[in-house]
Amino acid sequence: MWPLFLIGLLVSGSLSIPLDLESRLVDLERKFEQQLLVNRRLQGELTVIRNSNRGLPLYPSLLEEDPADGSHSTDKRLLQQELPVDGIGFYAYMSTDEPDPRGHHTLVYDIIQTNLGQGYNKNTGVFTVPKAGLYSLTWSTRVACHLAHTTELVINDRILGSTYAYCGYNTVTGHVVATVSQGDVIFVRTHSTSPGQGAIKSNEFGRSAFSGFLIH
Repeated sequence: MWPLFLIGLLVSGSLSIPLDLESRLVDLERKFEQQLLVNRRLQGELTVIRNSNRGLPLYPSLLEEDPADGSHSTDKRLLQQELPVDGIGFYAYMSTDEPDPRGHHTLVYDIIQTNLGQGYNKNTGVFTVPKAGLYSLTWSTRVACHLAHTTELVINDRILGSTYAYCGYNTVTGHVVATVSQGDVIFVRTHSTSPGQGAIKSNEFGRSAFSGFLIH
């Protein structure tokens, strides 16, 4: 029907598209091109998101609602399932002051917060290297007012680092990066010939602590 009608209009020379219809067609074409641009942009953003999430573990259950109250029970679900953690690292601090350590005295940090690889012993204060590699090791020592202490970081029988703190409840931190072998022992001790004075402090206002982790 439409072809015959159009042919008739052509033959009669009276074919003319209404101006309002032509403007609508132009407007539709413009909107279509804009929508294509939006779709391309969204597709690009989706690709970026997929690439950034690639390899990450998914735990959809963490976002599920608790049927009892309808709220998200993230904390409870995190406690119920263990998330996989790789690596070697430890962090421990003294629960109380070391009242009067003498020279050549190994410091024991008895409160363990982190012990990946189970290399640190809270009873001896010694970290036994579970895997050879490059390690970052840090220790902090807090001293009482007007007193002084020197501490040493020891790997087997080698002193790799030392710190000195003196006067008003100061805290000093030492840091060592070292390549070590499996089975090496690492610990912190007071200076062998300069035993220091008074207590090494550790409480909620400042902790004496020992930590380390495998870099690679």
